Amino acid sequence: MNTKYFSALQPFYRASAMREVDRKTYKALGISEYALMCRAGEAGFRVLTSQWPDARRVIVFCGTGNNGGDGWVLARLAQDAGFDCRVAIVGDPARITGPARMAHDAWCDSTSVALLNAEDLNADELEIGACEIVVDALTGIGFSGPAREAFSDLIAVINASTVPVLSMDVPSGVDANTGSVIGAAIQATTTVTFIAHKPGLLTGAALNHVGRLVLADLGAPHTVLESVPADGYRISAHAAGGLAARSTSAHKGHFGHVLVIGGNRGMGGAALLAAGAALRSGAGLVSLATRSEHVTAALIRHPELMVTGLDDAAALPALCDGKSVIIIGPGLGQDEWAQQCLRHAVTAGMPLVCDADALKMIAENEGAIPRETQVIVTPHPGEASSLAGVPTGEIESDRVGWATALAERYAAVVVLKGAGTVIASPDKDDQPHVCVGGNPGMATGGMGDVLAGLIGALVAQGLSHMEASTFGVATHARAGDLAWERYGVGLTAADVAEGLGVALSHMAPSA
Repeated sequence: MNTKYFSALQPFYRASAMREVDRKTYKALGISEYALMCRAGEAGFRVLTSQWPDARRVIVFCGTGNNGGDGWVLARLAQDAGFDCRVAIVGDPARITGPARMAHDAWCDSTSVALLNAEDLNADELEIGACEIVVDALTGIGFSGPAREAFSDLIAVINASTVPVLSMDVPSGVDANTGSVIGAAIQATTTVTFIAHKPGLLTGAALNHVGRLVLADLGAPHTVLESVPADGYRISAHAAGGLAARSTSAHKGHFGHVLVIGGNRGMGGAALLAAGAALRSGAGLVSLATRSEHVTAALIRHPELMVTGLDDAAALPALCDGKSVIIIGPGLGQDEWAQQCLRHAVTAGMPLVCDADALKMIAENEGAIPRETQVIVTPHPGEASSLAGVPTGEIESDRVGWATALAERYAAVVVLKGAGTVIASPDKDDQPHVCVGGNPGMATGGMGDVLAGLIGALVAQGLSHMEASTFGVATHARAGDLAWERYGVGLTAADVAEGLGVALSHMAPSA
């Protein structure tokens, strides 16, 4: 991936790689594993005191592993700072070993406050409601669900309270690798994660549990992160750069020609949204091939479009000639006309952006798109389910994994839409990316059509498929956030499309 479109690419690591990152970090810093754990506890305490500066009553829930060790450190610091701090453990204290044992013993030596056994106390006896902050240090990065009963019962009690929760590294019950939540999981107000991001905290159901995500790097040198291959990268709409500044002598021919194919009978809006988005995203020319009944409406909405009434798909090859990229699928339907349109689009030999109904037809005929075709597919989880031949829930249980698998299967760049959109490439040198940005107001019809138009316009302007997809997703999220500020929950896909030019303007051209 060419990093010129982002000011920062933050790597993320699965649990196995993260353990290697941890090991290399404390060796590079010349400190012990316990000292690194102390840095984690200190970082957690800083987040607690900065976010809740007036809080003084805290309860820390610790497991018996290293995540619990982070909690013991935080508890000791809180105690030393004069907090009314109680600590409750889940599990047998005799099982605590290594640096976690050192952290446990340091806490014991610093206080006369008795350790509570959370498994022996009911909800009333824990008195969570009397606290101002709950600290979750129960399971950490190594968890894969479901949680055992003792944890599950305690998590339910914590979630039922109205007390804010600070999770250490990973909300307990969330799979740090996949983001899946099987059974009970902490609903954190804030999660402070250590050294580097974990994929499971960036996308899918986990976003209902992470709350505000804070990265504490613990002083890990950049050389450490560079020495361990990342499992992917976190990208932010607000860290996006911009397209290269246009030459003073530029003309429309320099910025590509997009063809949008779609809008079957009664479904003209989707294709029009995609075409309008392409216009707003800087394409030099945009053509729309749609059913004749939609031509007038399209021209009224966007007179800049070159609109062709396409009732006979046999006329499509001539329309494809000379185009920079073809976007096919919005409002396309799946009838014979739609199938013919897809066949002609594929045989045109142009880069393709396939969305919506085109994806459904590809799922039914996996060979519809030859592997040598340059293609981007933009499924939502339901469409990804059809492409993969598995239930939607399975897609959502590991969004990064399934996006990567689909990219390999279809030899396509995959944009798996949703909260924490995942972009994956069939090129093994391009790691998957997860975009943070956007908002719940974007959960409305037509948003995917706008994204398809935007990505297609970026391809037309010369970006690679991976560049267009990652930068396009980030720009789309930025436009969505700007529209949210103006319209709130009533924002529409058209509002986001209208704001794409402004979003791109906010992303100043990179040097």
